Amino acid sequence: MNHEIPMLNDLLVVILFSLPVLFLFRRIGLSPVAGFVAAGVLIGPHGLGLVSSLDNVEIAAEIGVVLLLFVVGLELSLTGLMKTPWRIYLTAILQVLLTSAAGFVAGRALGLATGAALVTGFALAVSSSAIVLKGLVDKGELRTPLGRGVVTICVVQDFAIVPMMLVVSILVSGQADLNTIGIKVIKVAVLVAALYLFARFILPALMSWMVGMRSPEVFLLFTILVLLGTTWATSLAGLSLALGAFAAGLILSENEYSAQILAEIVPFHSLFSSLFFVSIGMLLNLEFVMQHLAPVLAVAVGVILAKMLIIVIVSTPLGISLRESMQGGFYLAQVGEFSFLLMTAALIGNLISETNFQYFIAASSLSLAVTPLIMQLAPHIAWYAHSRFGAGVKNKQDAPTTQPSRPHPAVLIIGYGVNGRNVARVLREAGIHHEILEYNPNTVRDIRASGELAHYGDATRSEVLRHIRFTEFDSAVIAIPEAEATRRAVSIMRSLHPDVYLLARTRFVTEVEQLQKLGANVVVPEEFETSLRLFSELLTHYHLPPHIIAVQMDLVRRRSYGLLRSDDEPGSLDRALQPLLMKRLVEAVPIAPDCKQIGKTLGELGFREGERCSVISVIRGSRPLPAPYEDNVIAVNDLIVLYGDHAALDSALKRFH
Repeated sequence: MNHEIPMLNDLLVVILFSLPVLFLFRRIGLSPVAGFVAAGVLIGPHGLGLVSSLDNVEIAAEIGVVLLLFVVGLELSLTGLMKTPWRIYLTAILQVLLTSAAGFVAGRALGLATGAALVTGFALAVSSSAIVLKGLVDKGELRTPLGRGVVTICVVQDFAIVPMMLVVSILVSGQADLNTIGIKVIKVAVLVAALYLFARFILPALMSWMVGMRSPEVFLLFTILVLLGTTWATSLAGLSLALGAFAAGLILSENEYSAQILAEIVPFHSLFSSLFFVSIGMLLNLEFVMQHLAPVLAVAVGVILAKMLIIVIVSTPLGISLRESMQGGFYLAQVGEFSFLLMTAALIGNLISETNFQYFIAASSLSLAVTPLIMQLAPHIAWYAHSRFGAGVKNKQDAPTTQPSRPHPAVLIIGYGVNGRNVARVLREAGIHHEILEYNPNTVRDIRASGELAHYGDATRSEVLRHIRFTEFDSAVIAIPEAEATRRAVSIMRSLHPDVYLLARTRFVTEVEQLQKLGANVVVPEEFETSLRLFSELLTHYHLPPHIIAVQMDLVRRRSYGLLRSDDEPGSLDRALQPLLMKRLVEAVPIAPDCKQIGKTLGELGFREGERCSVISVIRGSRPLPAPYEDNVIAVNDLIVLYGDHAALDSALKRFH
């Protein structure tokens, strides 16, 4: 009996060689996705040949794409996508149309037949949802306005695959079957309506029922059932499995159990999605690339630049900044994995030649392989281009406004998300003058309509800060979600106004020191504010006075949260608390009317002279009672003053409850 499992052997080789490559890429600061692609090139059939057949890896890679898109859908929400500005959807549609047209024109210019040129245009119009969305997750940009815009464009491109495949089938068969097209449109419409009704009316009750069983296995199986059922339904409608998985994630993201679903799926997602990126590297035929190096490089570079420029051209007239347009354009500049489906169908239908197909595969694989590196460089390139060429004509309605005289103190709030709104509300209630600098023109209009003073502009542009007379502000609160934008804003503000008090929010504590070096006076990392609250509650539980708790909290903050994140000194927190916990303190205990100890003596409760916790005074009314106190009977509204160490006080207080 043969116990050898080929797929297991291939997976073992993939994981074995991926680990050292990932370690190397991490050491030199490159993306893990780039490491997986490099590992695929190394062990694939065109490299060392350790994995000669792509079939087994491609099956696992397909599962990885499905899980990746499912997790991305979970982390987003259907409500959020529905609130995406119309200009993003229009940008996506125009990008697909113009890229298809540009690809068709380029194909004809290179001597391709009409059908081949049209399919080439379609293939170039689609980007890689898997690589782009994984990059956004790794960079922490998935929930930013830029990230949501890129995700929306990816979704539109995936939907565009359906009519593209229809056109390819028509070109292959030579005739259009209107009945088939009509049925396909009806299927998609019915699917969308059915998924919406299921998510809105049926799924919440089913999820509550499954959770009520208190069985992790049932919960996980039901989640997988929803995932597989949705992908199966989308495949029946002619849509991709990945798009179906994304839809399943969106459906489940709207319920209150989405966090637990994510926790259950992530281990599987991490393994299988990595195999997809390895399979991309295996597609790259280095021998073919080296033999046709100049044309392959020319095509790959030309595709990347052309797709980026098309997004910039269609989005900037719609009010999207040059920085966001260029950065998003670079993110979407590669050729997508679903483009291989289009080109394979065209090859089978004899629309393109084998040689042209190999050129496309080589150039496309190369564009996919360099995408992680491009996504790392794109923000810096976009910032540079924006600073040199991004100064455009501003709409009168969106132009920054100023006041003839600015009262003091004055606070500038950068960004009007949840944090910005909360800061503005507190300042408004405190009567402190504040103004808001926001880059979203619609948000600026809403702020002005509510009576607040708001400016439109980019906080990373020194010209904007000078125009609103930034040097007249005493303080600034930077509450924008993008880490790169926060760093640039802090640096520019500090250089323009050395005396300003800068407060910045960040997601991770590892960014605190860098922002402080750039000039921030106070940096608030979101991930450790919870730890500080736990820290405070712990000290309160041990009855430390509020002023001591405040000193300890201030100590932690001034050390940039070092006390809480010193993993190399596991006893440092205990050593810091021990002197405080050993001190003896005074605690006053009021006797409420419902206290069960009323009528008993303090001696009966165990308070005697010489104990670790002793009674030093009993106040009744407004006068202290004379000592000794052991025989005093406890009465309503007495105030009993105790003296002892923390542990003894904690034990004594429990006697009164």
